[in-house]
Amino acid sequence: MKSSLKVKMIGLMALFMCCLVAVLSYFSVSATLQRGELRLREYEEMLYKQKTDNMKNLVESIANAASLLPEEEAKQLIRHARYGEDGYFLVINANGNMAVHIDQTLEGQALANIRDAGNAVFWPKLLEQCKEKGEGTVKYTWIKPGSAKPEAKLSYGKAIGKWNWIVVTGMYLDDVAAAISREEALIHQEIWGTVVRYLLIAAVALVLIIAIAGFFLNRYITQPLAGAIAKVNNYAAEMDETVTNQASFSLELSSSVSEISATMEEFSSSGILISNHSQGVADSAAQTLERTRQGVAEVEALMGKMKEIYSDNQINIQEIVALGHRSKEVNKIMEFINNITSQTRLIAFNAALEAASAGEAGKRFGVVALEIRRLADSVMESTKEIETKINEIVAAVSRQVVASEKNTKGIEEGLAYSERTVTLIYDIENAADQTTDAVSQIVLSIQQQQTAGEQVLTALRQIKQGTNDNTTMIQQTKAISKELAKLAEELEAVVDTGKPAAIAGRVHG
Repeated sequence: MKSSLKVKMIGLMALFMCCLVAVLSYFSVSATLQRGELRLREYEEMLYKQKTDNMKNLVESIANAASLLPEEEAKQLIRHARYGEDGYFLVINANGNMAVHIDQTLEGQALANIRDAGNAVFWPKLLEQCKEKGEGTVKYTWIKPGSAKPEAKLSYGKAIGKWNWIVVTGMYLDDVAAAISREEALIHQEIWGTVVRYLLIAAVALVLIIAIAGFFLNRYITQPLAGAIAKVNNYAAEMDETVTNQASFSLELSSSVSEISATMEEFSSSGILISNHSQGVADSAAQTLERTRQGVAEVEALMGKMKEIYSDNQINIQEIVALGHRSKEVNKIMEFINNITSQTRLIAFNAALEAASAGEAGKRFGVVALEIRRLADSVMESTKEIETKINEIVAAVSRQVVASEKNTKGIEEGLAYSERTVTLIYDIENAADQTTDAVSQIVLSIQQQQTAGEQVLTALRQIKQGTNDNTTMIQQTKAISKELAKLAEELEAVVDTGKPAAIAGRVHG
């Protein structure tokens, strides 16, 4: 069964608390054990000291009593003296022999030949201590009267000057071992009490930590995280809808730019044709001027050329007028482009606002919106330049129309009066000069118009390329918004189930 993220976090806290309590318990129990061992050693030393002090008092008492008697009577006194259930006295002399003992079979034996229940020599150790310090103790094992089991025994001896004796008595240590066992059991009880106290404290602390952690996790992590995930989902949906609308608009804009580019290419082709015709008109004007100078003899030929000039001029006027209409149409197209660009700037501005409100998730989309807005500004500037050029072309065309109309009138008057007077040939020559100048201006204006048309085409191609790039970025933004929605769903799954999802590496900048 899957557990939630909150349960797992509480479990980790509980595990940490258990480990902390275990460590504290370990150190506390270790300290208690050390204190118990120290206390046990001190207690054992105290019991041994009590035993030694008691034996010292008894030995001093019996020695004082014996020193008042003759040697044999003193031996009898010591041999038959008793205390407690199994207490007795013995005497060893300074030369290393047993002088008085409750077991008379041992009297007279060398101390090195007397061994304890463990077959160890022990009396020489006591003899050596008494010779050096005047008293001493020795620990050994001996069979306790009334029992066949050997027991540990501690003997105390003190040297007395009379007869070079060392009066000795001993006490069995079974009561000391029992007391130490009881003290050790008491220490173990204290240790277990300490462990139980720590376990109870740990249980209470664990319950409190689980309750407090559950409350704070639910209030400050789980609920705010769920709200944040819901907001991310909403932002992703809104971003996807906005990007879809922008993609549709970009497609429409790209289609419109393609149509405008096709129209401008046709316009450029027409401009080339007009330029060619204008060059023909210039050649005709030059020929007319040359023939006018040839004199009256060429009047008839001039009349024919004038008719040709008149016919070509009419065609030129029609083409110039058509060029003026097309220039106005281009102005309308430029206005349409300006409207589209203004809408693009507005959309880019709104997209930037949306990206800013999306925070870190909309940062990349904000950069895309800023680039679209910059591209729209560049298009508007280029469009203004194109409009200026087109207006210049329209003005030049208008001037050319006026000039052509004047030339037409002059040609008509020349045809009417050429038959009546030759003197008017000079006027026709002047008019021919003017016509040549006007045609040169027309050719120049048409060349400028052709250059402007090429610039318009270049700008339109850039707009189309920018629109395509914008469409690509919009598609990338749309993919990112979908990935953002997926990430929000996976994060929600992590919060609900606590199971890590394979979300790393999904989003690429």
